[in-house]
Amino acid sequence: MRLNWIGIRNGAIIVGLAALGVVQQRTLSSLVIGINQIITVIFVASMIAVGYRYFREHELAWLVLKPWQRAVIFSCLGGIVFAALVGFQILGPLITPLGVMALIAALVLTILWVIRESRRFRG
Repeated sequence: MRLNWIGIRNGAIIVGLAALGVVQQRTLSSLVIGINQIITVIFVASMIAVGYRYFREHELAWLVLKPWQRAVIFSCLGGIVFAALVGFQILGPLITPLGVMALIAALVLTILWVIRESRRFRG
């Protein structure tokens, strides 16, 4: 019977990571929080880049929007950025992280609704 060295190596890696998590729980949680914040900043930056690119490709569509629609879109964008960057810490005692995600989803749906309504033909 041959030993599967790859399986032994993978098992040792898993056991080592579990031991690291048990031994250094406080340090590991700080590391995970830091990584989570880095991922959040990258996510928000990518959302801004996508929005900017969409705006540059559809500049004339932006001119069709009424002023109140632009105000709603900017308010929702501000709410999304706020909720993504500091909403989890500020709103944490009031609602769960899933609630903050639901708030972000509601703001995104509001933006999509405003854009859809601006393109609806009213004749």
